Amino acid sequence: MRIFRGLIPVLPAALFFAFSAHAQIGFEVHGLAAFEFDGEASAFGDHRVRSGPGGGASFFFAFIPAFRVEVGADWIETRDRDLADSRIRIVPLTAAFRAGHNFGDLFLYLGGGLGYAVNDLSPSREAARQYGESGFSELGLSNVPVYFALAGAELVLSENLGVRLEYRYNRLRSDITYQDWRGFEAKEKFRLDHQQVRAGLAVYF
Repeated sequence: MRIFRGLIPVLPAALFFAFSAHAQIGFEVHGLAAFEFDGEASAFGDHRVRSGPGGGASFFFAFIPAFRVEVGADWIETRDRDLADSRIRIVPLTAAFRAGHNFGDLFLYLGGGLGYAVNDLSPSREAARQYGESGFSELGLSNVPVYFALAGAELVLSENLGVRLEYRYNRLRSDITYQDWRGFEAKEKFRLDHQQVRAGLAVYF
């Protein structure tokens, strides 16, 4: 019993060093294309949101080869055709997991995650004029949670480098906010669910 009690404080440290010996830690940079935006809005009807480019980076680590976690940040730039090509910028801060299997130098995986999207709507001159004539001003887009599922593949090029190709489906439900001439603020639901294809370079320490 004494021996067992003596081992209790040692076991967590032993497990930590055992896992650390096999840990993979690194960072990844990527470009992305966002497309198939939902665009459904509660008051103004469906919006036609253009496909747009983006990019980002993440930090990842894995204590076992088949399961990895990562934290990262992205940016996406697009335009709303039904708001006179007003610019929409989406900056998601995310945490994700990936679970899969290594087939030699190829890692195939599935996963998911969540985060918080910092959104910005910059009305074009035409949109500002149109809404101004209707008595509205200060159009904006609320910051909201984002959820996603993913699938991808990573090919190991060397001990320290890999290339990654990934698909994501993102659930993003925001609000368009605006004020009328009396200063009364209102908002309407705006679905920005969309798909992404991402390609990146992973660097292992």
